Amino acid sequence: MKSYANYTDQDLSQLVADGDEQAFAALVERLWRNIYLHTLTYIRNPETAEEITQDIFINLWNKREKLKEVNNFSAWLTIVARNRILSGMRKRLQALAGHTQLQDMPEDMVMETLLVPDKQAELRESYQVLLKGIELLPEKRRVVFKMSRLEGLSNLEIAEKLQMHPVTVAQYMAKALVFLRTYLHSHTGDAVLAIVLISRFTIK
Repeated sequence: MKSYANYTDQDLSQLVADGDEQAFAALVERLWRNIYLHTLTYIRNPETAEEITQDIFINLWNKREKLKEVNNFSAWLTIVARNRILSGMRKRLQALAGHTQLQDMPEDMVMETLLVPDKQAELRESYQVLLKGIELLPEKRRVVFKMSRLEGLSNLEIAEKLQMHPVTVAQYMAKALVFLRTYLHSHTGDAVLAIVLISRFTIK
């Protein structure tokens, strides 16, 4: 897999605008934590914050052509994330309360209400597919993947625990990711969703 380590966020965003799925995967991997934590500060619910973060990146891909006009991608994504959270909260409140307009509601009240993402059922089904795919991995790749994604360990930490060279761990992870992305894509038909799920997989 091509390395994008030396690419800036702006560089990656322009590649994504051209439809580069590997660049998108690298961008998700790099920025996921920041967007998730930004979302969590408002949502205050880890599961819901993760689902909203997934939705943000999926929509980023779906509207990738607009990235060609963005000069400061990181700042733009932060604004997009905040607007996405607010928009989702307001729509959910409107559906629950029966109001036609919620523009006058204070933002802190909007943020205190949990958003139930429209894609929740689809995401959970995809997680089940992902679980099956993980069990198909060769033993060492499966162990490394779970330590990385479930325990949140770095490649260096995994290498120390398993007494492997960090490069070997990285190779196992790369091969596991390639297999799981292909497996998810073939079973769900959604390459972008596969990338998002793989990038920050957690058991629900």
